[in-house]
Parts: sequence; structure tokens; C-alpha cells
Amino acid sequence: RASDLHPVCTILQIAYILPVFWYKMMNPYQKMPTACLFAPQMVHCWKPITAKENPTMFVDLHIHSYFSDGAQTPEQAALACRDSGVGLAALCDHNSWLGCERFAAACEDLGVQSIRGAEFDCRWQGYHLHILGYGFTPTPQLAAIAHRSRELLLQMSVDLIEKMAPEYPQLSVEEYRDYHYDPQKGGWAGLHYLQEKGVTQTLSEGMPLYARYGLDYTAYPFPQAAEVITAIREAGGAAVLAHPGNYFSGMELASLYTTFNELCALGLGGIEAYYPTHSKIFATQTALFCEKKGLLITSGSDDHGLFAHTDGWQQYHIGCQMMEPHRLRLGNLAPEE
Repeated sequence: RASDLHPVCTILQIAYILPVFWYKMMNPYQKMPTACLFAPQMVHCWKPITAKENPTMFVDLHIHSYFSDGAQTPEQAALACRDSGVGLAALCDHNSWLGCERFAAACEDLGVQSIRGAEFDCRWQGYHLHILGYGFTPTPQLAAIAHRSRELLLQMSVDLIEKMAPEYPQLSVEEYRDYHYDPQKGGWAGLHYLQEKGVTQTLSEGMPLYARYGLDYTAYPFPQAAEVITAIREAGGAAVLAHPGNYFSGMELASLYTTFNELCALGLGGIEAYYPTHSKIFATQTALFCEKKGLLITSGSDDHGLFAHTDGWQQYHIGCQMMEPHRLRLGNLAPEE
């Protein structure tokens, strides 16, 4: 009877669908051969395409690991690149390139091409900017700048705990100075300490507290943009403005281009036009400016691993921009054919 066959048909349907579903979940941007759709068992024999086999794969030049505030190892980030269809990637931890060698080694094993990178904090005309450095050879000058910024970032949390302690008796500067946390959880010590002490419920709740207590980035003497850009260039690298929409998205076009021109006068070599929170209009305006000026046009996800994904920032994931190299202007950053 037909009713007797129903359970058997259901089992067969599940056996057919599961391999296909599993592959697409693990490799969301990989194209599966048509044969696998008719014979799902072939999925297990299908190898993901590498960047060398498909040079048109996506570009993501803005990724973080636990060497700054990301919740992933360099190896996990490299694997996420491969599985997301990213063929050219850069690990850009805040004021640090300590994870770049591990990232490069993992990328090479996985068939992903990589560039050394770092994201530097700096000041410019009242703004706190982030400058991405690519392809540089570390120098004492660049190391000193990175160290200075890391120390200031650490001091910001010490100052916050000190200011909040009178209102929250469970907080102690002395205790915080000896506090340690698991860096693989992402974020930074101050956020974890506030959460463990019950001041905040999530890590992201702690971020606005710095500005609320008058301790935002602009209150600290981070290096000037000109100093950072010059140091990157003298180290043989390219200096690229990160996520300009975070600072300038409300500007009229004429003012935006004036601002970009002033930064270019400092030696800026490119702009991260394609970023998760940039509107299509802003990204296009930025890319057009770069084309006219002969600047690099880059794309980045600003992925921080599970630290971001669990705090409501799901749009910041590796490969989310889905930008192929020919849609960008990568100059010497592009791998040789």
C-alpha cells in the first residue's frame, strides 16, 4: 500500500537532502557541481576550490584574531576564509601583527593567499581614525607606534574602572590590574571584568561606558595620522583608511571629497570603500574618488569571530562583502598571476 511506503520515502528524502545541506552550510559561497545535486553521495568527494584554482574568489582585507580583540585564532580565521570563498585575505589586528605569520602559514595550507596587515589607531582633526597598513616590513618606528597605542588602550580601561568604582563598590583598580581573561573570548580585559562583576550583562554593554565617563578615544594622545601613515610607508607598506563611513557618512559629497583630499596629502594610499555598514551610495562615492585619484580600493568585513557574532553584529563576517578582485583596485596588494 502507498501508506506503507511513506516512512521509506521520507527516509530516502532525508538521505538525499542532508549531504547537500551539510555541504552548503559548511561552504556557503562554493559552487557545488551539478552532479552532486543528482548524486549527493558525491559531495563527500568534492574538494573546496582554492584561490589558485579560482583567482576570482572574494577579497577580505580586514579580519581580527585573538591577538587583539577577535574571538578566533589566526588558523580559525584562515579556515573561515577558505570556507567562505575568500581567496585573498589580510589579518589586521589592532596595533599588532603578531598573528600574521600564523595566519599566512594556515592560509598557504588552505590555498588562500594572504597579505600582512595591521589596524592602527590615530588622531586627525578631532577624529579618532583607524588606518590599515598592508604589505609592510615591521620596523622599530612602526613597532613603537603600535606599542604606544596598545598601552593607551589598556590605560583607558584602568581609568574607566577608577571612575566607576565609587558607584560600583565591587570594582577595584588594584584587583583589575591583576585581572586576566581568556583572549579567545574576544573583546578586551575591561569589558570582561565589568561583565564578571555584574556591572554589564554582555560585553557590548560595556563599550558605551567609556564615552559616558569621558574616556572615549579622543581623550587620549594616540599618534597623529601623519605619523602613522609615514611609518607605514617607510616600512614599505600601503596605508589605507579603514571604514570611512564610521566617521564621515553624514557629510555632503563636496565635504567628503575635501576630507579625503586632506588625508591623501598626508600620504594615504587607499580607502576601504566596501564595508558592511557602508551604504551603496557611500561606497560608490568613495570608490569613484579613489579611481579618480589612483588610490587603492579595498574591501573588508571587520570580522571578529564569535565575539561579534554573539553580540548582535552578525553582518561583520568573513566574506560578507563578496567582492571579487576585479571590482577593487588592489595595486601591488594583488597577488602575481
